[in-house]
Amino acid sequence: MSGPEFIQKAKDVITEYRYGSPQYVATQLDIDEPYLQHPESAPGTLLRIRPYKKNQGVVDGAGLLQSVHDVTTDFMGRNTSDHHSFEVWFDEGTIKFYMHAASEAAADKFRRRVGNNYANSEVFPVEDGSAFPVIDPDEYVAGAWMEMEKIPYYPIRHHNSEDWETDPYGEITSEMLSLDDSKVVTQVVFRPAKQSWTDGDLFRHNSVDDLAHALRQGTSVGWLNPRTRPASAKDKQAAKTIEQQRGQQAFHVNLRILAISSNPDEAESRARGVAGMYRKYYNAITEQGLTDNPVWHHEEPQRAEDLRAFIQQMTAREWVDREMIMTVDELAGVAHIPSDEIETPKIDWRYTQRGDRIPADADRFAADDTPPRATATETETETETETDTDGWDTHDN
Repeated sequence: MSGPEFIQKAKDVITEYRYGSPQYVATQLDIDEPYLQHPESAPGTLLRIRPYKKNQGVVDGAGLLQSVHDVTTDFMGRNTSDHHSFEVWFDEGTIKFYMHAASEAAADKFRRRVGNNYANSEVFPVEDGSAFPVIDPDEYVAGAWMEMEKIPYYPIRHHNSEDWETDPYGEITSEMLSLDDSKVVTQVVFRPAKQSWTDGDLFRHNSVDDLAHALRQGTSVGWLNPRTRPASAKDKQAAKTIEQQRGQQAFHVNLRILAISSNPDEAESRARGVAGMYRKYYNAITEQGLTDNPVWHHEEPQRAEDLRAFIQQMTAREWVDREMIMTVDELAGVAHIPSDEIETPKIDWRYTQRGDRIPADADRFAADDTPPRATATETETETETETDTDGWDTHDN
């Protein structure tokens, strides 16, 4: 831990001791105009996805992520890969799905790969309206980071693990449902990790193999009379599970949650509730799981400033190193298009199949399909009509 990180950690400990642990407190941003991000002012390209309801859900998500795992490095071997995002919005009374690509080339690739992995789904760039849900001056916001409880070598629960039963998105999206004039966003920013992510640091002996070996050696217990407790069956199973991480493709990850509402209780409830679903449904047998860290400060002006900075990171689709790494299977569990396995209402499904297989980036479209453009007057098949939102930029990102 560096000097500044140690100082900040010490400050956080003192603050928590004096004022209590971080909590969800809905706060107004102290802005005079609507917080609106126009698509043309957003970095990269935002893609809207209208998924065909009958797909393989998280399995297709794993295939998509594996196909876009492109690591680039500089001459020093440092990771220079672009970061992208997968987002779920509850906005205008509807659950919607988005992917943000860092460049036009990446957007073109995502359109093709989504089309390949989620057959009959519609993918198109967002060109009108807003590139992020609008926040009005009189609305309240509450947000949180989701983080790993243990170091990333311990995997969270995923679809190829023994304890995976149902898609957590059923509960997560249900918890996102709110008042029609409220909004909720979950944002997963991901950046390909180098193949050496399990090697650890050169001089710290903290690789996957080192950790697995230590678990098999037992645990040191006691202080006045220290002794080694033999490794339990659970320790040995954890060691085996951790070793399986070696060689797996993985991503550096940020996971953010934001709730927006004119009702402060609703904003707090939605942010806390969605975070609770992530805590509940991704715990693995290795006791790895996700925990939430609310954006909070005991003084309201500073809390509003912290939330503005948090929202600016979200609108910029910024990746921040929070020492959170997930394999393809793990990330697919928290960033995928769900299937009809989930029963959440108000999801923006696409109900019609294409007459023949048309690439997602093709200019033509079927007669019963909507054009591959997002427009302010677009009428969508068996979903609510999209409407443009009037407003103007403030705090330009």
